[in-house]
Amino acid sequence: MINPMLAALNQSRVTPIKSMMQMLKSAGNPQMMLQQMMSQNPQLQNVMQYVNANGGNAKEAFYKLAKEKGVNPNDILQMLK
Repeated sequence: MINPMLAALNQSRVTPIKSMMQMLKSAGNPQMMLQQMMSQNPQLQNVMQYVNANGGNAKEAFYKLAKEKGVNPNDILQMLK
């Protein structure tokens, strides 16, 4: 049985995430670019608030949230490759 969280991550939702990741990787100053993106996108603001509320480490916050939702984080990471 497929996890409903993974089922919701179809290609139409994964593609924009991949594009954003590529844009950040190619930016001269990814931190500044992320700040600009957050000022324009409330969803990113929510993500950063969650990360900051959970120790400020995005990787650890991601793994914690995946565990809370019962999702294998490696499945999500594989989709983003």
